[in-house]
Amino acid sequence: MKRLLLLFTLVFSIVANAQLNIHPDLLPHLNEKLAPFYHGVASGDPTAESVIIWTKVTLDKKEKKALILWEVAEDASFESIVAHGKKTVTAASDFSLKIDVSGLDPGRDYFYRFHYKDKVSLVGETRTLPKDASEISIAFAACSNYEWGYFNNYRFIAEDKDIDLVVHLGDYIYEYAIGVYGDTSIGRINVPAGEILTLSDYRTRYSLYRLDPDLMRAHQMKPFVTTWDDHEIANNAYDEGAQNHQEGEGDWHIRASAARKAYYEWLPVRKRKSEPLYRSFSIGTLADLIILDTRLEGRTEQVEDMLAPNFQDSSRTILGKQQYDWLIDELNGKQEWKIIGNQVPFGPLYFPGDQRGEKYMDGWDGYPYEQRRLMHELESKENVVFVTGDYHRSFALENDLEGTADESDNVSVEFVVTSITSANADEYMSKEDALAENESYLTNNPHMNYANSTGHGYLVLHISQEKVVADFVYASTVRSQDAEKRTERSVTVNRGVKVLK
Repeated sequence: MKRLLLLFTLVFSIVANAQLNIHPDLLPHLNEKLAPFYHGVASGDPTAESVIIWTKVTLDKKEKKALILWEVAEDASFESIVAHGKKTVTAASDFSLKIDVSGLDPGRDYFYRFHYKDKVSLVGETRTLPKDASEISIAFAACSNYEWGYFNNYRFIAEDKDIDLVVHLGDYIYEYAIGVYGDTSIGRINVPAGEILTLSDYRTRYSLYRLDPDLMRAHQMKPFVTTWDDHEIANNAYDEGAQNHQEGEGDWHIRASAARKAYYEWLPVRKRKSEPLYRSFSIGTLADLIILDTRLEGRTEQVEDMLAPNFQDSSRTILGKQQYDWLIDELNGKQEWKIIGNQVPFGPLYFPGDQRGEKYMDGWDGYPYEQRRLMHELESKENVVFVTGDYHRSFALENDLEGTADESDNVSVEFVVTSITSANADEYMSKEDALAENESYLTNNPHMNYANSTGHGYLVLHISQEKVVADFVYASTVRSQDAEKRTERSVTVNRGVKVLK
């Protein structure tokens, strides 16, 4: 009887919501208690004096606009409101709302919420960046594929009170059709069913992800800084196309423009669609958080392998001239640490195998002229830390041109963060083979301090004046929601050196 009652309640809810302006396959995902703010709230791109706050309303199809009121307060009960206002949203922004709240105090917590008629959103928590920080903790995440598993790691991030900020390094969504890249056996199914190509498709896929309660909670509890990689558009994207943009799928530039628009609608970024996504955030004199766009801003087409005749050409870039020059200026700043949020491995990174040979052509290794040029620039710099996504493995690296064990030629350190859920070694091979792959990475990359080819998780950087400590954190499983958190390894880089401990 209880099961029949639950089924009736679900069917009634779906029927009642049939006229909502949302893809019908998303109706079972809606939490009626949150209406019309079904997708929760989010904040992002904090500075010492400002932060972006975000929400979205899902209304009846006949409603063409909505007047939303917003409030920011110093307390969760909203007795001390420091900023408020109202704004009308329409279908032009997918009924999403972003407000750049300014005039805030540095280094403190704030609470925010939204009103539509008599409905109130979840209360979000956010934090401005400090001006005089002695330390800060930043979580780095990447590669969250809905069909590959539950977002337990987002829940762990939300629950960790020591995390001040979350940086997402890309592949926030994936573009594939049902079952093309994922395992639907646990019941997590892509919406829409096909590969996403149009603005409506991209909006719907973001809607699916943002209805996930663990991702919703992470956005509610933490400010995010985000950048895209390829799957926000299509696999192995570059400025003029992508490996997964096929003949018959329309004009690439129209598709990429639609993907960009949906991204700016759904993520709490300060930038507009017409502006470059790369940017930086000053954390007092402690650190400069530098966010790159190694995917769309200046990347030329990838080559198949290192034997390609144009492999070494100086015209092949991963950043482009404007972004490269901007990065060099940022590296000359006065902050103690330069933390570079970077989508693809800076490297060098040699594949596992019987002998050392091939490198990863979709990373910086595939653009050796620009990689070598930046390596030489870094020779004279100190306290530069790359944090990288994309690769679905965890690594700690001491970067130099040749990838040697010799510490005297190191130019920077790099931490590669594994995936939130996306497949890594043990989704495709036995446990024994996955462990062998792990050892092969360490053998072929003697500049590598740590490797994990099987875990799904995230990275937390604890940044202080004297050192940066990287904690590699993993969920015990992504195949069910019953998961435990563990920190497997902590790796340290001290100020003034380019060696990992």
